[in-house]
Amino acid sequence: MGTSLVKGTTNDASTGVDTYSADHTVASGNVPSSAKQEFCIGRVPAWVHQCLEDFELHQRPVMLSIDTDVSLDGQPLQEWLSVTADHLVVVGGPKPSKVLRIVLWKSVSLVRTSAGIGGGTLQVKADGEWIDLIRFSNAMSARFHKISRALENVRENPENLSGLPMPQSDPSLFEQLEGVIDPPRCSSCSLRLSSREEFCPRCMQKGQILRRVVELLAPYRRGAVLLCVLTCVGVAAELIPPKLQQYMVDDILSGQISGSENTPGSLAPLPDFKTALLVVVVALAFSRVLLSIVGVFKGRLATAIGTGLTGTLREEMVQKLQNLSIAYYDRHQVSSMISRVAHDSEVLHGLMHQLTGGFLLQLVQLVGVGAMLVWINPKLAMFTLIPVPLVFLGSWIFWRHVYPRHYRLWDASSKQMSVLSGMLSGIRIVKAFSQEPRELNRFHQSSDHLRHWRQWVEHTNSTYSAAMQLVFGLGGLIVWYVGGRDVIGSQMTLGQLIAFLAYLAMFYAPLGALSNFTTWLTSFLSGSKRVLELLDTPIVISDPAAPQEWKDPVGSIRFSNVTFGYDRNQPVLRDVSFDVKPGEMIGVVGRSGSGKTTLVNLLGRFYDVQEGSITVDGIDIRNLATQQLRERLGIVFQDSFLFRGTIWKNLSYGRPSATIEEGLEAAKAAGAHDFLCRQCLAYETLLGEHGAGLSGGEKQRLSIARTLLYDPKILVLDEATSNIDAEAEKNIQDALAVLVRGRTTIAIAHRLSTLRNADRILVFDSGRLVETGTHAELLTSDGIYARLVRLQTQVSKRSTIDTLLVDPVALSTKETLTAPAPSSIEGGSESDPTHAVEGIHWLSPTSHRFVIGVNDRIELWSEQEPVAAGIFLVRTFPASYASEYLSVRGWNESGDEIEVGMIRSLKEWHDNDQSVVMTALRRRSLIRSIQRVHEVRLSHGYLDFLVETDVGRQKFTTRWTQSQVLDFGADGKMLIDTEENRYLIPSIEAMPKVDQDRFLQYVYW
Repeated sequence: MGTSLVKGTTNDASTGVDTYSADHTVASGNVPSSAKQEFCIGRVPAWVHQCLEDFELHQRPVMLSIDTDVSLDGQPLQEWLSVTADHLVVVGGPKPSKVLRIVLWKSVSLVRTSAGIGGGTLQVKADGEWIDLIRFSNAMSARFHKISRALENVRENPENLSGLPMPQSDPSLFEQLEGVIDPPRCSSCSLRLSSREEFCPRCMQKGQILRRVVELLAPYRRGAVLLCVLTCVGVAAELIPPKLQQYMVDDILSGQISGSENTPGSLAPLPDFKTALLVVVVALAFSRVLLSIVGVFKGRLATAIGTGLTGTLREEMVQKLQNLSIAYYDRHQVSSMISRVAHDSEVLHGLMHQLTGGFLLQLVQLVGVGAMLVWINPKLAMFTLIPVPLVFLGSWIFWRHVYPRHYRLWDASSKQMSVLSGMLSGIRIVKAFSQEPRELNRFHQSSDHLRHWRQWVEHTNSTYSAAMQLVFGLGGLIVWYVGGRDVIGSQMTLGQLIAFLAYLAMFYAPLGALSNFTTWLTSFLSGSKRVLELLDTPIVISDPAAPQEWKDPVGSIRFSNVTFGYDRNQPVLRDVSFDVKPGEMIGVVGRSGSGKTTLVNLLGRFYDVQEGSITVDGIDIRNLATQQLRERLGIVFQDSFLFRGTIWKNLSYGRPSATIEEGLEAAKAAGAHDFLCRQCLAYETLLGEHGAGLSGGEKQRLSIARTLLYDPKILVLDEATSNIDAEAEKNIQDALAVLVRGRTTIAIAHRLSTLRNADRILVFDSGRLVETGTHAELLTSDGIYARLVRLQTQVSKRSTIDTLLVDPVALSTKETLTAPAPSSIEGGSESDPTHAVEGIHWLSPTSHRFVIGVNDRIELWSEQEPVAAGIFLVRTFPASYASEYLSVRGWNESGDEIEVGMIRSLKEWHDNDQSVVMTALRRRSLIRSIQRVHEVRLSHGYLDFLVETDVGRQKFTTRWTQSQVLDFGADGKMLIDTEENRYLIPSIEAMPKVDQDRFLQYVYW
């Protein structure tokens, strides 16, 4: 047990290390100089060895010795754990050296690491009690986690210890177990990272950012060069007017054309005033036209390159986000990723405008104008440089102090977006608990934080800009004074001064824009860095260079000694091993947090195992292409996610090429067909975000149908029926009894009724596989599974399981409603789930007919006998297949809506039947068809329409939102007015051109 023992102090020579294994020294992290640490494999420092000898613990060789950096109470003291064949010994020292804790191996029943704040503890369970053996900081957590696993392996297999070689022959309990996983570090600077998918910010310098951005511009190099050329041409065109103005003042307006001596920088004389004036005006006009033409081409080219570059960059970012593992999203906020793709990618679009009208233009203009200033008056040009040092000094101060604050501004903006996203996503919970004031206060705090940093940045920008304007203004006044004095002293002409001042304004403009450029560059570098951080994030889960081909899959699965933890030092699954035969249905049960869902994540390779392996048909899944693996694997997750779009697009998401009939059969098998037919547009009904418009159970059944349509070889149900009532569950269980045939199925469930058809049941507890067997075998063993059954049903073991597994609906008080089968359908035995599952019943035009009976009731007849009366019809695809896949529906004796059958194609039926069916459809659906659009007016967020419909001219008003003007088929629109009436445009392209333009002017989505 953990008794603390103390022995006398050793001499100074004891600080050495035994020489028999000195070549195994490995330095460990930063520790106090007074307590130098070493990680020893197969060797013990002499003072530790001496301490063991003093307590007569040296009789058996030391197989493993490892040091730590803190004591149990958190002090930076030196402690060593030594492992022998008989003991686990913790020694402290070297002055004084003492044995702190001794644990006999034979008393140990479990070894583990326990995480704490800033570190952890290696613990052993000896004689039924947990003992803190040795403590470590987070810097050594990976090392001690591995030691814990090694010691646990020794405990479970004592022969591993007795069979180890002696220290003299390089023993290493630690090295015998391969796969030491050190904390992830940057390969360049060795900075410790939180994960292997984290980007090292230290290794991305500003110069590297600019270099990487230039690399991204490589596909647009020709366009960028052309932009630079056009910029130079534009600057040259801007330099012409001031010089022409000088010539006009000095040589034309002053009447000194002929016979006058040309002043420095003046143009050659022309024969008369009128000709000279005309030439100057034409030249000024030409320069303006040239400048306009260049501006148009520059703008269009910059926009084309900028939008193309931004679009390509966003596609690369989204592709990178798709390739990153699920673990990356566990650590990062989705709103932050959206912000990077939507906003930070715009910085490259801004770069194009900097090339055309920003920094590049100003730089070229600065050089060209500077040359003209020197040409006109070199002395006066020197005075223009007086503000330049102040400009560069101000820019340096701005860059040094304002640039870092932009990151705080971006962080504050990202946090505000995160708070708002969380509040709106959980708005039901917020309202349910009446926490609106609390959430508003959270948003207010984040808004105040954002306001503070935005004000700081904007105030600094405005102060800097005002200071620069003052500097430039003083520079201009100096030129006015010196130049005016030269004109009075006849050292300079008036035209030269006017031209000089014009060029001076052009010279100071780029310098004045330097403040704006500094602001832009700050935003550009910070945005580019965030973009490159994402693009440079290492991909942890990637396809092998030469993926193995998975041919002719049969569906066998093997977990071999699998260990995994989302926190690498806290395993969720521990040494899990089991096999699943092809076509076998395996049930997985256990308490919450026992690792059931983690099995799904590992099988789908959303995470990679840390130890062990997972194989399918004998192939390690890490050797397969992830796409091929997931194409053969269908998963129904506990949280059913549906995309914004039509029901059919969600149903066929995994298999877009599926036929309509296949989709209908999958929905029928999952118990989703009936409630989908009750939707406004049936399978073409548009769902909102996250499947808004359907209940939780309906979304889950649609998710099951989606997976069944995917037709995977391996089917995984992760709590697939957790949100489904007992009646619907029975229908799904009957469907699964047929659908699981020929495919391997793993069903994870809390509700044990879900597993009534399982071939075997695996029971997990605390990350370990603790029980396995059939239902009867597990009940007989009276272990965890049996206790779960008793707790779940709260009745006796025998009656519960019989009721639960034979008829899960028996516990429900709700009456089961069944549709009367048509006479043409053969009934099967209720005890046989194969016959209990009925697919789509397709009505035959040769054996069925529709008639209008008494009181205008629509009736379905088979041969000469009535099948159903008072029926109605529903278009399951009203936009795409208006006369196909029609659902014939009615009511049973309990008043519940049921499906009698379906019509594949109305064209196959007799004319009388078609007429009756169309009558039934018109009774069910009241939608006006728009033939012409005469007028559309926008007023206060509403659209007023004057249209021609199939029943004449009508006026209506609808809200100007996408929720009120819906897509209908490939090219149609469904309009919903303020009274909830429906108006349909079957095809916009088929409308007259004038009507198209009038409609699309306002409805452009």
